[in-house]
Amino acid sequence: MSSTTAIILATILVISATLIPTYLIGKKQGTSEEDWAVASRSLPIYVVIGTQFASAMGGGILVGHVGNSFTNGISTLIYGFLSCVVFLFIMIPAKWLRRNNFSTVPEILGSFSNQSKFVTVVAAIMTIVVPFGWVTSQITAFGNIYASLTGFDYKLLCLIFCVVSLLFVMPSGLKTVAWTDFIFACFMIFMCIVSVFYVTKLSGGLSVVKENVDPSLLTFDGSIQNVGKVTVLLWIFSILPGGLTNQLYFQRVCAADDEKSVNKSLVISAVLLMLAFSWSVYMGINIKSVNPSIEGSAATGWFMSQLPLPLLAGFAALIFATLMSTVSSGVQSVVVNITRDIIPIMKPGMTEAKILKLSRILSLVTIMVALVLCLYFSDTLGWLVTTYAFSAATLLCPIYVGYLAKDKNFLTREGIVASMIAGAVGCVVGMVLKTQINYAAIGIALSFIALFAVSAMTRKKAN
Repeated sequence: MSSTTAIILATILVISATLIPTYLIGKKQGTSEEDWAVASRSLPIYVVIGTQFASAMGGGILVGHVGNSFTNGISTLIYGFLSCVVFLFIMIPAKWLRRNNFSTVPEILGSFSNQSKFVTVVAAIMTIVVPFGWVTSQITAFGNIYASLTGFDYKLLCLIFCVVSLLFVMPSGLKTVAWTDFIFACFMIFMCIVSVFYVTKLSGGLSVVKENVDPSLLTFDGSIQNVGKVTVLLWIFSILPGGLTNQLYFQRVCAADDEKSVNKSLVISAVLLMLAFSWSVYMGINIKSVNPSIEGSAATGWFMSQLPLPLLAGFAALIFATLMSTVSSGVQSVVVNITRDIIPIMKPGMTEAKILKLSRILSLVTIMVALVLCLYFSDTLGWLVTTYAFSAATLLCPIYVGYLAKDKNFLTREGIVASMIAGAVGCVVGMVLKTQINYAAIGIALSFIALFAVSAMTRKKAN
């Protein structure tokens, strides 16, 4: 059997093993608009953990961070730590979010701004950009990776991937996505464990690795010098704030079946994600020990070329599952912002049946727009970084300061509007002037100042 045939069969097996049980769940329980948006707030803790972990893992850990660790060493753990701390910070408002039955970020900000339509629409737009960026980046990654593995045409692979992605979203929205994520997460963990054993066998163990690699890769001081302190600062001002405004995480908190389990699910999700980043570091450094002559970006691909056929097919299926999980989550998140935040303002009073039908249509439109962009523009990673920055700059302060000050009756609608505008303007100014300070940090700082200054002025005037 050829490697291409094995990869195709393994991928089809993963798709079938995931779709069949989730379709059965959807058929048995039926589908409602609440299922689509927040899984009817019925997800058990193990599914919440699985979908949080699978959505956060993405293709970046399997490919990008293995390559970063290959090149720069253990400093990748700093990136991982920042990604995991996001879950711990979300614990602050988590039970309040679940108790108030929120389903989107604009609904949260609407509760702070007397249901301002302007705040809701702007928040919806700025919330959409991050999951949409995730969708485009994962489609591109799949096309590139599978094209190199199978020799198939990149555009054809992207199209097939988009069609299959819709199968995971269409039945019941978040309910389908969450359960498939849980199954994907179990498979991810299994394959990561298997790959650790195999790469250890290739490298000869830690004692051999220490002899073969540059010692600077194995210490934080040396590794930070390799990656650059400016890059580490960029991580601090993009990964942490961007994650704290990522609606995908909020949705899963709000979809839990028990408020008491929310914080526990976030802690376990953070631990699992940190283990995943530790896996990427271990893989990257071990591959460096065996073959230091390749480029870091090729580390995962080279490792796959060393695997026996069954493991190669399984690892390829792992990449598919990881990318698919992120895409389906991103599409569902984009659609729920449109149907729950924007459509009710433009056309109030739609029936549940019409909203559900519209959700499926919008899923198709979202994935097709993403596909077109991926076919004609390749720098989707650049979009992803920019969308994180703008989302964090416009939403971070209103969400978290709004939560902390919710009982003090201080923030005003005008203050929240000013904060969002100032954050966006700060980002644009930082990008245009190419300031030494990260443009996301400038946006967040201006957003914070505007939030308090304008709220103080408008509150005093109101009194």
